[in-house]
Amino acid sequence: MKSLFALLLLCAPLQASAEVMHYSKCTLEAGKTIANVQAWVDAWRPLAKKHGVEYSVRLMLPHADSQLAANQFYIEGGSPTLQSYAAAWQWWYTHADALASNAQLTAAASCDSGAVYRSTD
Repeated sequence: MKSLFALLLLCAPLQASAEVMHYSKCTLEAGKTIANVQAWVDAWRPLAKKHGVEYSVRLMLPHADSQLAANQFYIEGGSPTLQSYAAAWQWWYTHADALASNAQLTAAASCDSGAVYRSTD
C-alpha cells in the first residue's frame, strides 16, 4: 500500500503540469503598425478576463528574431492546461465578443496557423 501511494505521489506532478504555448508568425497589413496590434492586445486582455478565458498573449517583435522582416512579429499565446487551451480557442472562434476581437487583429495583421508546444515539466 505504501508503494502504491508513493507511486501516485510521484506521478501526480506529471499530470498537473501541462502548459500549452502557441506561436503564430504574423505580418502587418499595409498601412498598419505594431501599435495597431498592441491596441488589439490591450483590448483582448480585459475581454478574455471578463469571460474567464485562461489564455495569455504577448507580442514578440523583430529584434527577437533576426530572420523576421521589420513588418513581421510573433504572437505568443499560452494556457495552463490542454483543457483551458481548447476552451480558449473554442471561445475565440464562437463567441461574438471574441469574433469582434479576431476581426480587429486580422485588420492589423495576417497570421499563420502557428506552432503549438506542450511542456513536459
